[in-house]
Amino acid sequence: MRKVFAATAVAMVFSLPLHAAEVESEVLMYQAQEPGVGPYASRIMVTARYVRMDDGNDDGDYLVFDREQRLISSVTHQDQTVFEIPAREISGEPPMALQRRTEKVEQKDVPKVAGKSPEHRQLYVNDALCYSVVSVPGLMGDAVEALRDFRLILAGEHAKMLPRLPADMQDACDLVLNTFEPQWQLQFGLPIQEWDEKGNRQMLMDFKRGVMLDEALFNLPQGYRHYDTDGL
Repeated sequence: MRKVFAATAVAMVFSLPLHAAEVESEVLMYQAQEPGVGPYASRIMVTARYVRMDDGNDDGDYLVFDREQRLISSVTHQDQTVFEIPAREISGEPPMALQRRTEKVEQKDVPKVAGKSPEHRQLYVNDALCYSVVSVPGLMGDAVEALRDFRLILAGEHAKMLPRLPADMQDACDLVLNTFEPQWQLQFGLPIQEWDEKGNRQMLMDFKRGVMLDEALFNLPQGYRHYDTDGL
């Protein structure tokens, strides 16, 4: 996760306009944590056309999701590459039984967020607790829609690579969340807290609407090598 999400600003020293073009965006700031890794920032910027994910810094690696072309592009500056993930159909049956159920956890005296009450839900797969999410219904609706589409594109890539994954490395929870029901945690509203049973966590720290951002943040660097998994 983290190594894909970082940011960039490509400066053309002698050709910058006096006033850079700006685009209206919704911005989400999360704090994420993985086992063995300290907390780190995860920034998501959503426009009508693009989603950009990075670590909150405008210099470094980053990811752009083109909502119109349905294409994810992950930029790595060190080797000057752009890894592309196009939309793919998710075909085939799961390699194991995946019995799923969602349970809503009742909460009391929970502070409202933007005037709305958060809701807590848990996902069970084959009777094992897999994932928990606290969501705010109706909050930042366009960002949620964009993230749902983003996860669906990722799921198509996971489905493509699944036949190559050894059976002893296949996990029921991962199969549901990353391939066969990738939008689960986004169907209830904007996640403000989410965590799994392996120690991965994410918490919303801030959100803003109507933020004007430099359009260049959503551009891909020129001259970088583009590749995907079709040739693998």
